[in-house]
Amino acid sequence: MISLTLRRISEAEASLCREWQGIRDPAALAPTLAAEHMRALIFCTTTAPRVAGVVPSIHSARMLAGARRAVALLWPQYAHSPLTPDICTLTLEQMETIGDVARIGSGQWLGAPLRIVGTKDGFHNLIVGATPAQSVRRLLGVPPTCAGTSRFVSAAVFKAQGNEEMLVSVDDWFGPEKPLATWTSQVLAHHENRMTNVELSAELLELYAPDLMQAHGRTGRWVAARHISRPLDGPRLCRPLDRYAQKWDRPFYLAHFGFKDGALTLRRTAPVSRDLTLRLCFGIDIVLQTPRRALMVRHRDTFWMDRPLMLPRPEARIYALGWKHAAQDSPDRLTFHVNAMPFVVHAFQRVAVTPTITSGGTA
Repeated sequence: MISLTLRRISEAEASLCREWQGIRDPAALAPTLAAEHMRALIFCTTTAPRVAGVVPSIHSARMLAGARRAVALLWPQYAHSPLTPDICTLTLEQMETIGDVARIGSGQWLGAPLRIVGTKDGFHNLIVGATPAQSVRRLLGVPPTCAGTSRFVSAAVFKAQGNEEMLVSVDDWFGPEKPLATWTSQVLAHHENRMTNVELSAELLELYAPDLMQAHGRTGRWVAARHISRPLDGPRLCRPLDRYAQKWDRPFYLAHFGFKDGALTLRRTAPVSRDLTLRLCFGIDIVLQTPRRALMVRHRDTFWMDRPLMLPRPEARIYALGWKHAAQDSPDRLTFHVNAMPFVVHAFQRVAVTPTITSGGTA
């Protein structure tokens, strides 16, 4: 016999918060529910008996359909529709970014194995993999704290024998990448060797010159060449002004500039792959001694950033640990569980960004 009891949404939220040790905020609970629903589906599929040694996969349509029904049942404001962002699709993309699941083509997904990503202090540990929360608790011996797509466990996880074998460092989680200063010097040297001589006016270009902007007490990091009234030393990253190129296909160059009759001239140049330019800007910040800052505001069990910096890969994956703020007055705010702070700080430090942490009143 099955009995049904009508419960208020607030009671359901409180129950989910207790189960997941989560944040009492629908903006965090909705993606947590979607993620746990999809993890359970893919975990059960992946661990099912194999046929002829083939690891079974699951289609995104099946995962998303169930997750959307579950989310819409509790929070109709997050129901999938053509007029609102699909929180379940976004959650699945975040799960891929974090390393919970892997896309194998044709809409099919595989679950990733359970891993523990640890920080240097040993107290904060991120859980990645397609194993759902209840199974994580059974396998590791400690309950995970779930917030958005992210999940964390305390250092008590290593009291159980064998759990340390699943530990990977935060740098291993990001993936192999040379230190930014070393990488930048190698990229600059490589492009220096590819430069060709030219003699052109630079008036149609803008240069990455945060040092010049700071010297004049101005914000921003790009400046039009026509506004520069002195010679420049060393190579500079540059690109055409936006009215002279398509934003989606704007070329970038590394160039040396001369100075003639009060204006910059282009003397030597080499094209730079668009895939390198974002990371290269952070590397040039080191060369020019113009580090960026990132403001993080903490409130109780969360912290947030308004309009987070655009980070290069792989550091940008850190943003998949957060969730969008629900308030209309802060549409660009990204909120995280406080346990994600060491991981976010580490990502910023890898690209020479100085984080500033303050306390806030309300989220």
